[in-house]
Amino acid sequence: KIESADSIKNLYSILEASDGAMVARGDLGAELPFEEVPILQKRIIDICRKMGKPVIVATNMLESMIENPTPTRAEVSDIAVAVREGADAVMLSGETAFGAYALKSLEVMTTVAERIHDSMGSSGDLGLQRESTLLDLNVLAQFETGAAMSHTFAYHATLLSNTIGTPLVVFTRKGTMAALLSQYRPFGLIFAFTDNPEVQRRLALYHGVHALGLDFSDDAEETFNRALGVLKGKGLIHSGQQVAVVRSGQQPIWRQDSTHLIQVKPVPV
Repeated sequence: KIESADSIKNLYSILEASDGAMVARGDLGAELPFEEVPILQKRIIDICRKMGKPVIVATNMLESMIENPTPTRAEVSDIAVAVREGADAVMLSGETAFGAYALKSLEVMTTVAERIHDSMGSSGDLGLQRESTLLDLNVLAQFETGAAMSHTFAYHATLLSNTIGTPLVVFTRKGTMAALLSQYRPFGLIFAFTDNPEVQRRLALYHGVHALGLDFSDDAEETFNRALGVLKGKGLIHSGQQVAVVRSGQQPIWRQDSTHLIQVKPVPV
């Protein structure tokens, strides 16, 4: 939780040691000049994006809805800015903790965030976000061989998905590859199947990731077909559509350690 002036002085070391960050704008605004808070919000989001760590923007997003059933136009714009800047999540606090319109506040935030995100694909804003996380060979050289390969694979899996217009399906036990794919901001959704409920909850925070629980069998094709059945049952994909299946990450599933696979498969009727 980035909330104090001291935290800004030590921002990089704090974020390096953290799993993610929350921009606590109310607390930051109490310790720093208010005009600095939007600048710091963008800076923290950018650093987290480059580090591949989720970032939440919080505090005062729909403050007026603690007492009123509709937001101000400035509050709507505030949510839009956070989404456009690349935050993984936006967060309510007092609006749902003790506000008179808790559910309505959540509905407003969801509607605004989804509408802005949908508009970004057609306006090119998602492409601008993606440019900020293009594969940096200098950064890549700092990783161990295995991690560098995973980053490279996630980047090119994203390019493939964007080129042919398919969602990504990934099977993961630790969540590593799903998080990496999120870092490169594919146009389509990332359907991340995991047999670990803790990983499923954690992945829900990452941009573009739809995490689902599924027991894995020893048969890759059988597990894959069950996963497609789950997605079809939820109306997330349809027969005849293509999906890009990613098999990679820190813990191998149905593959050798040295092999990273991506397959483009049609959804059966």
